[in-house]
Amino acid sequence: MNQPTVFLGMPDHMGIYRSIQANLEHHGFNVIHLVADSHTFRYPSLAARLQTKFRQLVLRDKQAKQKLQAAVFYQNLLSTLDAAGGVDYALFIRGDLYTPEMLADIRRRTRGIMANYQWDGMNRYPDIWQTVANFDRFYVFDPADLQSGSNFLPLTNFYFDHPAPPAGEAQTDFYFIGSHLPERSSVIAEFGNQALAHGWTLDFNIICAAKEAQACRTRYPNNIKISTQTADYAENLQHTARAKVLVDFKTPVHNGLSFRAFEALGYRKKLITTNAEAAKYDFYHPNNIFIWDGTTFNGIDDFLKRPYHEISTEIRQKYSFGNWIRYVLDIPPYQPVTLPEA
Repeated sequence: MNQPTVFLGMPDHMGIYRSIQANLEHHGFNVIHLVADSHTFRYPSLAARLQTKFRQLVLRDKQAKQKLQAAVFYQNLLSTLDAAGGVDYALFIRGDLYTPEMLADIRRRTRGIMANYQWDGMNRYPDIWQTVANFDRFYVFDPADLQSGSNFLPLTNFYFDHPAPPAGEAQTDFYFIGSHLPERSSVIAEFGNQALAHGWTLDFNIICAAKEAQACRTRYPNNIKISTQTADYAENLQHTARAKVLVDFKTPVHNGLSFRAFEALGYRKKLITTNAEAAKYDFYHPNNIFIWDGTTFNGIDDFLKRPYHEISTEIRQKYSFGNWIRYVLDIPPYQPVTLPEA
């Protein structure tokens, strides 16, 4: 039996597309994926370069190069799909990065289901609303978003079931990586200060824009690292494996669970999170997940002493990438993924 081919359309965020592509291939898919990378862009011709410079300098079009990059990417994408004879499935993560016209062209080259997963919440990138009708199946991960569209389907993030988590002793007490957001910086800083007071070891990494790096450094204690470079997702998983406990600080723009919750489930790690919604999911157990109010540390010492509670194989399997992709593309057998009520 021939392997089905899937087109993967998603942003190059922390290189997570490489892990998704590897897991799609592990689960029997051929993958077509093109990344619109401004760092490696080359002008298709001297004429295109000169025309772009003319638009920038004479017509004052500040977006001239970006428009050319988008047009070149679009043509390369369609040429690649045509050369492959179309695809069996199309999987998008953040379909707002594509125009409705581009999505329509990809849909005509897709024999089976074309699905989108909006993992950042519907209102964070509002351009997504104009593309909803382009998809056969449209998934959201924030329970509040599920009420916004009659055709929306529930979905969560997942953990990668390939490769298996490496064995070995934990080397640090707590691990976190995330972008600097002013709304949560004081909570993260307080955790760092408490770690110093308790003698806990941290592997905390805050990603800041280069122009904000100095200001970021003043917001956090010295046991929290500041970086201007985005870490690769596969490297993040190595840090995950080396930690005793994962820590998650909720972003204020949505209530969906971050990847950290599912990494904890897949790697059998304890989790401390400021997202109270975690208690509503079927994999929640008070021995494994501590809902922190961001202020008081009462109860954390007791939580750390309690043994990890093994979650049933059925529930763990539901949130694996293998089940996730079969559910998203409606390829039985699979367990449907649900969301708690908002």
